[in-house]
Amino acid sequence: MESIHLKTVDPISQKLLLSASQQRLELPWERYEKLQPQDGFLRLGLSCPFGCMQGPCRIDPFGRGPQNGVCGLAKDEMAAGLLLRLCLQGTMDAMAGVFSEDDTPAIEFSPALRALVDKALSSDDQQDLSIDDIIKSNLLLNRPSSTYKTLLSQALRLSLLTLGFQEQATAAASESIPCRIGYGTLRGQQVRIGISGRPSAPLIASLTNAMKEESGNSALLVSLGEWILQEDQFMPIACTSGESELLVSSGAIHLLVAGVGSDPGLIGLCHKLNIPVTTDGTDAAPAEIVEQARKRSASVSQVDLFSAVPSAEVHQVLMSHSQAAAMIGEDQDGRIALIGGSDTLQLSLGRLPLGLATELSGKGVQLGGWGDAALWILKNKPQPEEGDTLFHTLDNRQGPLLVVKGLASMGRLDWLQGICFTGLKSCQELSAALGLAYLGCRVSSATPIPVRGSSTVTKELSDMLQRNGGELLHFDHPPQPEELSDWLTNC
Repeated sequence: MESIHLKTVDPISQKLLLSASQQRLELPWERYEKLQPQDGFLRLGLSCPFGCMQGPCRIDPFGRGPQNGVCGLAKDEMAAGLLLRLCLQGTMDAMAGVFSEDDTPAIEFSPALRALVDKALSSDDQQDLSIDDIIKSNLLLNRPSSTYKTLLSQALRLSLLTLGFQEQATAAASESIPCRIGYGTLRGQQVRIGISGRPSAPLIASLTNAMKEESGNSALLVSLGEWILQEDQFMPIACTSGESELLVSSGAIHLLVAGVGSDPGLIGLCHKLNIPVTTDGTDAAPAEIVEQARKRSASVSQVDLFSAVPSAEVHQVLMSHSQAAAMIGEDQDGRIALIGGSDTLQLSLGRLPLGLATELSGKGVQLGGWGDAALWILKNKPQPEEGDTLFHTLDNRQGPLLVVKGLASMGRLDWLQGICFTGLKSCQELSAALGLAYLGCRVSSATPIPVRGSSTVTKELSDMLQRNGGELLHFDHPPQPEELSDWLTNC
């Protein structure tokens, strides 16, 4: 464990890593190391994404091996097709966050987003978006018969749909909502129920009511990296998504509620440690779930691992683009840079967002953040000091789209220095990043976009984005905070 600082920058997390190592528990870092080297063909976009059982086909990026798939597919169409498939998955994920099985999906852009979407589509002489774009994309991926330009164009259309669904998924009565963040939420002797993934709102509401009716030691619902609305506030967030298994390994969580999207490793770790797990499909009543957590709490020795951690601060999360615009507009310079995205194991957890925030401090740029990146910044600098850079926490569903819409409505989109994704975990994040670039924003991603295997596709995608003033920068190496800071400030 001499390389522990390479896994996370958080001192508390480093202590928990030592404890997990002593227990001989396998966590994401160990699995990541065992998977090296990961599939380079997929990272380059040279692994076939089409619906075919004759493969898998891969193309040699160095020109010495295969240059076509079994069906004759060339690398340009292969790379463009893979981007389309990832965007299709991202759009479907975003749509699933809005509509149930009984709903008829419909696109309902706000006026602010509608104006940006219309501008992007007109720059490419594109027709308006519809739900049929999802069906068309699926048909394009049935057999590789379309050109790479057609595939890229459809991927961009899906990226705009993703943004639209993300906007529809947010329904908040207030312009800002409070949230407590950090390990300080776990102080004291109490029964703790951890929430992962996206559990249904009725399940969360029923568990909340069940705990209010219970007597005895207080019970707490705490999120393991997810931004979950609980009545008129966000559920307390104990850690980032990348730290969720680490926190469970400490024994501080007495029951896991695993919603849709929970990592299998997290559920498997709970089973190994005999921590009860429940899901949306369970037949157990809410009171029974709470009782299971109480029994687990009573069966293990209660050690307050977080007694020395300061109490969690309450932060306000911006939920409306008008409020975001108003707060940014209070600064006379008006410049803002956005930092967000999921944890990535390519660098020490927290290094990129915290390094970026430090690099940009004192440079006259306000900061906005969402996702794991925002959690890192907030839990490490809970109280801003005089002269510190202003930091605005953005609703995780919309993230940077809140600021983009707000600035556009003011006619000041030029105030936006850039949007930096410090890590991509889901296809939805990838599709959203592409959509923001298509709207005309400068976007960078610390996670590589899988198109580098074709210089033709890489250039064509760049040209398509530039026609509307957008940019999508991504790296062939784990970037350092200094690189991203220079990119954000040199525009």
